[in-house]
Amino acid sequence: MKSIFRVVVLLLLFTNYPLPQCQVEKEVDRDTFSIIWISDTQDMAYNGYDHALQKMGSWIMANKLRLDIRYIVQTGDAVDNGASMRQWDNFDELYNQFRGKIPYISAAGNHEVKKNGYLEYWMRPDVRSIPRANAYRRGMSAFCTFEENGIKLIIVAVGYGAEEECVPWVNQVLKQHKDCTAILLFHDYMQDNGRFSINGKLMFDKIVIPNPNVRLVLCGHVLGVSARIDSIDDNGDGDTDRTVAQLMYNYQHFKTECGQLRIMRFNSRDRSITITTYSPVTERYYRDYLFGDKYTFTLADAF
Repeated sequence: MKSIFRVVVLLLLFTNYPLPQCQVEKEVDRDTFSIIWISDTQDMAYNGYDHALQKMGSWIMANKLRLDIRYIVQTGDAVDNGASMRQWDNFDELYNQFRGKIPYISAAGNHEVKKNGYLEYWMRPDVRSIPRANAYRRGMSAFCTFEENGIKLIIVAVGYGAEEECVPWVNQVLKQHKDCTAILLFHDYMQDNGRFSINGKLMFDKIVIPNPNVRLVLCGHVLGVSARIDSIDDNGDGDTDRTVAQLMYNYQHFKTECGQLRIMRFNSRDRSITITTYSPVTERYYRDYLFGDKYTFTLADAF
């Protein structure tokens, strides 16, 4: 039956050596493609670190072709106050770099919706442009699909505070796209010790377990990094049918040591995902003690 591997992070370290601006292969690997994961940039938006946000966007665009970046995903709290246009203007120093050039999907965090609910979030250009058929209640949840190297993927983003309400819609979407490997985006899903949050356990039981195509869950909200890998027996025969990797990362409150991006490289040959955390602001890799104290780690057979 289901077995659980939990990993706990106690410490985050970064290197003492600057990293070159472009730390990717000289030649494009045609069997790989990338998704860039952004999480919890609210402190940068609040403190006016628009220069840092601009560097993040500039780095993404400079590496778009080399990494074959197919999507950018954001797991909430882009700003500290969703009602502050000043903060959204700061965030847009990042967003406008790739707007209309690389597809983007986000899950609203509690800070986006804490003042006036989803009012301001619904007015965001990326949310307003979501096709009606791909959105629940104007974008409280949304999905997108794409295919690369014969791999069909669906990304489903579920906004903060709307999770339980969205369950029937999300399950319907996942069943309609059962031929696609599913990546789920939540804001509140895990704690920093590898355990589910209350909301995360609900989503695991009501969305992850019932849908055999779910293989990866990404979230933020809690400071630090966290992970768990669950082995799931879909047909009840006592053997594992799939593993679901669930990852959290959030570097808010790092002040000037900010700008972290997670680069997720999908390998269509062995269906692995290689993950690196890097900041174009500090020009450093960031270690992940969850996966052997390394700057890069690989999830095997991950999609």
